[in-house]
Amino acid sequence: MKYSTDIAIFGAGIAGLWAFNRLKTMGYDVVLFEVETIGGGQTIASQGIIHSGMKFSLAGKVNKLAKSISAMPERWRAALDGSGEINLSATKINATSQQLLIPKGFMGDLTNIITRKTFGDSMQNLPAGKWSDNIKNSGFNGSIVNMGELVLDVPSLIRSLSAPYKDSIRKITKEQAAEPFKFLNDNNITAKRIIFTSAGSNEKIAQNNANDKGLKTQARPLLQGIMKNAPFPLYAHLVGKTDKPVVSITTHEMNDGTLVWYLGGGVAERKADSDPREVYKAAQKAFASYLPTIDFSDSKWAVLSIFRIEGKSNTDSWMPDTPTIHKTDEALYCWPTKLTFAPMLCDMILDDLEKASIAPSNKTSDFSLLPEVEYAKTPWDSIKDWATWTK
Repeated sequence: MKYSTDIAIFGAGIAGLWAFNRLKTMGYDVVLFEVETIGGGQTIASQGIIHSGMKFSLAGKVNKLAKSISAMPERWRAALDGSGEINLSATKINATSQQLLIPKGFMGDLTNIITRKTFGDSMQNLPAGKWSDNIKNSGFNGSIVNMGELVLDVPSLIRSLSAPYKDSIRKITKEQAAEPFKFLNDNNITAKRIIFTSAGSNEKIAQNNANDKGLKTQARPLLQGIMKNAPFPLYAHLVGKTDKPVVSITTHEMNDGTLVWYLGGGVAERKADSDPREVYKAAQKAFASYLPTIDFSDSKWAVLSIFRIEGKSNTDSWMPDTPTIHKTDEALYCWPTKLTFAPMLCDMILDDLEKASIAPSNKTSDFSLLPEVEYAKTPWDSIKDWATWTK
């Protein structure tokens, strides 16, 4: 039996899911292949922050990366309220604003001047009288800026993108994922455009099929901290002396309701095989400085190793200013760079389809010959051994 579809996507992370949902909404016949879980890998490991680009301007300049990201939040907000290019109204919003916690007398005025030029009224100083009781009691001494950056519950985002068209998301084996063109040929599947959004495996697939001419990627490993029994919900960047926060904190609930602080930023910027205690000690040092009166003695610790792969930056920035696509005659190899950039990457894919005159067929192929795919589990609900707090 032969199967003909408009688009075949390999990789059900945020890049593949956003493109899959939007293309399906537009009437394209799309099948999404996944080797592990829907939303697994780098997507489920995301903190869920819809960056405005503001945190990338903290060193006193608004770089190209910050400017590129600044256009993204409004597109996400439209999708979240059901009025955008896709419907994400079923997605849970964990926080309406990530905050900047800026130590007293430390670059506050400079940050205000620089960021307001690009981000306008989305950035608001929060008077001390309006601080939450938790922050007031934390011993924090400085200023707080509401960034207007939403923080999303990633599992519900994954379901919002996949659930309406889940019958068109099918599981493949590791062997099939490693040789996708052979898999398509063996199963008599043809597609007008093949799209790879599987981050780490993209380059290997391109190399194996002689599609890697001019392709350059870069790895940015992370060792994200996870702190169980968090004292209160907090969504904040603890501002340091560079364009990377000392710590980026988001709060999440485990299945049993236990609060977790998920820690990115400077504390996570280290080799994936580093000693986890390096992350714990760096976070503890930051908490002692920024939140000195909080008791963390009941906290438990773990780390999540993330081997993040993306298109190589061609600028002086430490990451690409936009999503990247490597185009060949056979396929598109795509990297979104950040969760926030998923809509922009999809625009780039749609531009390619328009140039190739690939229009929606307004049909839905049946790929039920292949098994369904399960949803990814959150990292904190997968941890069995937690480390105790160490002084």
